[in-house]
Amino acid sequence: MAYTAIPRKYRPQKFSEVTGQEFITETLKNAIKSGRFAHAYIFAGPRGVGKTTTARIVAKALNCENPSEGEPCNACPHCIEIAKGSHPDVIEIDAATNRGIDQIRELRESVHYSPAKGKRKVYIIDEFHMLTREAFNALLKTLEEPPNHVVFILATTEIDKIPPTILSRCQKFIFRKIPQEQIVETLSQICKKEGVEFEREALELIAVASEGCMRDAESLLDQSIALGEGKVTAGLVSEFLGVLTGRDLRELLELGFEGEKEKLKEKLSNLEGSGYNPVFISKQLLNFVEKEFLRASNFSEEEMIAAFKLLSKGYEDLVKHPYPYTVLLFSLYSLSYFREVKKLEEILRSGVKPELPRGTEKKTENYDPVKTYAERIEESEEEVRIYPKNETCYKVLSKRLKQLQERFGKRVSLEIPKFEERVVGRKSISSDSDKVINKLVELFNAKVIQIKPKVNDESSDS
Repeated sequence: MAYTAIPRKYRPQKFSEVTGQEFITETLKNAIKSGRFAHAYIFAGPRGVGKTTTARIVAKALNCENPSEGEPCNACPHCIEIAKGSHPDVIEIDAATNRGIDQIRELRESVHYSPAKGKRKVYIIDEFHMLTREAFNALLKTLEEPPNHVVFILATTEIDKIPPTILSRCQKFIFRKIPQEQIVETLSQICKKEGVEFEREALELIAVASEGCMRDAESLLDQSIALGEGKVTAGLVSEFLGVLTGRDLRELLELGFEGEKEKLKEKLSNLEGSGYNPVFISKQLLNFVEKEFLRASNFSEEEMIAAFKLLSKGYEDLVKHPYPYTVLLFSLYSLSYFREVKKLEEILRSGVKPELPRGTEKKTENYDPVKTYAERIEESEEEVRIYPKNETCYKVLSKRLKQLQERFGKRVSLEIPKFEERVVGRKSISSDSDKVINKLVELFNAKVIQIKPKVNDESSDS
């Protein structure tokens, strides 16, 4: 007996078997059950999320001899023939190859014929957005007033390319990408039915690589089973798909935070040599950072916030850079600046407050303003005389004079700092703030000229 691939073998045959589209399938099932089914629908969404599969289930439910609560029985002749693709009243059209006005004219003529065997004629037009403008216009009247026995289901991955005149004549359902958890659960059930040994982490890697597409996930599982000779392991899947394990992602982040540039370069070089896609690695890192942020981990929240900002900025540069692995290297290494609090404003420019390097604490209790701002201290029985280092230090200590007197328990006096006068040109410079001017004068070999403002003489005519 010929082998049936997993995506075909486990294709859903009932609304309840469709993964991740519960809102849509429940609405369609209720519409069929209550007899309020419309004449035209648009199923839009990414590839491989169940659009065509759901359309076939609708066709079965509408023609089933023994429907139950809106679900097809999958046992009557109509259900069996539709599942095989041989029912004369269920017409599937690929608009990518049949996109012209001539094909649509033929369709318009055929809709007026009554069903050959079933209750309804169902037209499933896949890749509907590929039709030409003339073909869209030719279909307008038929979509607006079709015969009662006809149902149109128009599947597309690009709903924005469908004219508004078509959209207004149809009910729209937007299919979403399937969450990773649901993909993993479905794949695990398939493995159990197939008697395949598997590691859950391996299925998680397949779910990541499929990017929310169930059909892709099932195809990748089929390949993984063949490669592993009936056993699906995380290491094998990681190498086969070019998807990093959680252990690898954690190691990259730790090497980045620790500033281990040589080890980080070696790790990335090995990944590059093994054919891993740097863009996908960057996406995985961002996804891993999100998970670590939401759960208790060895990384702090501040570290994960910094990592997300840095890696996000790195991703923007990486996708358009001729050397993406180099961008990834520098993005990861820049994490070390956060942990060591090096030039954080230059890296993040976001106001994130970093934590101090691990193992260190602020020691504000050792701070002594006198030792910080005084050049020397002379203490006698009656008073304490403090000599500030400069004018700025004098001002700081002056504001704390009362505190200093309480501290020493006696009178405290501050000596006004004396500054060495220097003559430049005809101007005497003696303040701390003027040292900058002195430096500029020396640097440019300039002179400072004193200018006296002109005084108006009221007695003068000028």
